[in-house]
Amino acid sequence: MITSSSLVAAAFAILACAPDTAAGQNAGNPEQQIVALEKQWAAAVQKPDVAAASRFMSDNYFLAIAVQGRPLTIIPRQAWLDNLKVYEIKSLDIDDIQVHVYSNVAVVVLLWSQQATFRGQDATGQYLITDIWAKDSTGWRVAERHSSRPYPAAPSKP
Repeated sequence: MITSSSLVAAAFAILACAPDTAAGQNAGNPEQQIVALEKQWAAAVQKPDVAAASRFMSDNYFLAIAVQGRPLTIIPRQAWLDNLKVYEIKSLDIDDIQVHVYSNVAVVVLLWSQQATFRGQDATGQYLITDIWAKDSTGWRVAERHSSRPYPAAPSKP
């Protein structure tokens, strides 16, 4: 059974924060900047670092979580920040990052794998994340994130 806690845990599995966004803002081309920021955000989530997350996300940030058979769950910015304090990540990997920049907007698709708990509930797994970044006078900020679980691998045929 999927509970509200497991949905929020899935949300955090998808989330990350940026402890030092200035470093990512200055690194190479926009694609390289976004990759650096994604990695910084993931490191801050693992700590967890609420202050960094607050600086990193746009004021209107939200996380949309997709779970098969359920309506979308929307986690607004402040609720996400509040819940970060009870999210514990033992290990995480970003397995793949695909970045597409369109002027002042960037779309990122990545695979986020973690061993984690949220309020004592297991949140271990691999998640497909889509981040929408917007660049303004202060730099790149995450405007929204979408999270879902990819299909499991098909069994190999003998």
